[in-house]
Amino acid sequence: MTTYNEAQTFCEIEKFIKEVVDDQISCEQFKQQIVPLIIKSRRFFIAGYDYVDSIIIFKLIERALFQANKYRLYENIYDLPDHVIESMIADIQSQFERIQDGHQYDQKKNKAETKKVERFLLNTMQYTDCLMIFPMRFGIREGVSSLGFNGFECYVNAILREVRARETNVFRCIHSVIWKIKHHPEQGYYLQIYFIYAGQAQDTTLSDHANKLIAKCEELSNGFGEVYIEEQAKKGWSVNCQDDRQIQRILQLLKSDFNANSKNHYLRVMLTRGKTFNCERIPLKLK
Repeated sequence: MTTYNEAQTFCEIEKFIKEVVDDQISCEQFKQQIVPLIIKSRRFFIAGYDYVDSIIIFKLIERALFQANKYRLYENIYDLPDHVIESMIADIQSQFERIQDGHQYDQKKNKAETKKVERFLLNTMQYTDCLMIFPMRFGIREGVSSLGFNGFECYVNAILREVRARETNVFRCIHSVIWKIKHHPEQGYYLQIYFIYAGQAQDTTLSDHANKLIAKCEELSNGFGEVYIEEQAKKGWSVNCQDDRQIQRILQLLKSDFNANSKNHYLRVMLTRGKTFNCERIPLKLK
């Protein structure tokens, strides 16, 4: 890894801890890999954040190493004798169940969140005749390595503020939004978002609506953002809410989309915050 990218660094730490747990790293490799990781990662940690277990374990090991240097037990981390490194490796390996429990919790949480979204959509469809849904991914352009989770959240909030305001044409007739922040191991943080319009397409959306949504979201990111929508979804997912077959089709489509990459695109930065699918009805503004 050649850049100081927060999202990639957290994934690299997780990979390092996994290799230690799987007994794939020797004492010498441990020394060679942990020092660059410590140097790269220190600028990204924020006090009070609730990181996933692998990253918490890494921070505890880092603290132990610096404590040893602080009391001048060793001149340099590289000078640590093998028995000290072996003890650290054994300590990490003893955390195997804790790490596994964290992964299992994430999977259970994702299933529960998927059910919540299904209930939200079913409730929405009970009171509308038609829905038009635009599924999108909002990420950061390749090469923007300095943007961390805090910065990315700011852009997400800018999009949501614009949606709630209903002041631009692409959002004027919006009914609701569903969103979740995710973490691609190579490409970094991204927003999975669904823009939902209630009613006939000709009454609620613009011509070439998907491209106008893309342009607006990228504009709000000050050039950092990049929006992706699959070609077959550019016309929107249309559903007649009086037709049970169409309802089941759209629920299956959404469920499949929610669960895509759920095993490795979970958010490393937080155990709890940001891991939920947020469902929000956008109320009409009374003048």
